[in-house]
Amino acid sequence: MSSHQKSYKYTLQVIADILSFENSTDALKQRMVSNAIDWEQFVFVASDFLVLTTCYCRLKEKQLLEYIPKELELYLEEITGINRNRNITLLNEIKSIATIFNQNKINYVFLKGAAYLVKNHFEDFGERMLGDIDVLVQESQINESYQLLLNHNYKSTKQGISAKYFNNKHLPRLQSDVNLAAVEIHNKVLLNPYKGYLEVTDILNTKETVQQIFVPSDKHLLSHSILNFQANDSGHLFSRISMRSIYDLLILNRKYNYNFEEIYKGSYFRKYFSIAKIFFSDFNNHKSNSFINTLFLLKLKHPWLKKIIDGFITKFVFLKTLLTTRIWHFIHNKNYRKDIIKAYGKNSRLNKA
Repeated sequence: MSSHQKSYKYTLQVIADILSFENSTDALKQRMVSNAIDWEQFVFVASDFLVLTTCYCRLKEKQLLEYIPKELELYLEEITGINRNRNITLLNEIKSIATIFNQNKINYVFLKGAAYLVKNHFEDFGERMLGDIDVLVQESQINESYQLLLNHNYKSTKQGISAKYFNNKHLPRLQSDVNLAAVEIHNKVLLNPYKGYLEVTDILNTKETVQQIFVPSDKHLLSHSILNFQANDSGHLFSRISMRSIYDLLILNRKYNYNFEEIYKGSYFRKYFSIAKIFFSDFNNHKSNSFINTLFLLKLKHPWLKKIIDGFITKFVFLKTLLTTRIWHFIHNKNYRKDIIKAYGKNSRLNKA
């Protein structure tokens, strides 16, 4: 096994030790003191998992910043400051959207990172990296809410053919020349239903308000942190791990000490916690699945194996979707057929050029 392949799992463990509230801080300190950490690899992997600023805040909280290279400390401090200012700006944009929706009696909640930000679950505003602002809106009001934002400096972006015709969970992304973040208006939170979890009516009926901003209950935030990664981002399908969603769980679990196994049942949850337990002792009370964990570690150890397995899964899903959905739609939906033919003709002209 090459040093790169060997260090990747090691670096994942370092990141987990930094994020965790249960992993040994003394053991982490020893790794740092002994110069056993490839800091360049650490920056690459933590950035890929969107937890670089989170790691900085946790190292600061654990009083371990003095054990990282000074140049790296200054870099992490700078980007965390940039992210902090960005999140403060995003919070103001969230407040503005909430005001518009409240005035027009829209039934909504902010989702994911936006909700965590509103609920002030993090010690530092620079801790959590956010992308878009996601808002769940009652089905009957989704077009009205979309139009309201169009009337307030937002513009609709172009939608792909798949998003247009196949079970998308939100309307086309809205962007603005004067606001920092794009906004996605959701009519559901999962692409496909999962065993009664995250029903839109349940989320909206149990919503909470923080400074006149509506957000989901913490139980729904927890479920969404897991299922958004496992279902929407195909984490379950490809046996992946999400450091960011795990940290979201740890933040809430630190406050409420949930018994996850009593709350969450089903293969998506079992697989999520089994893989998380490899790196985080925070989940030691959970059962491990030896097959799932062995497959995960083998793919981590052998990139060529990961490429083969993930490639096979991707092709299988594509063929299944093609045979069960796309072909039927092509035959029976005139507008879809026109869009496909138009797109194919455009691509053919581009290839010839």
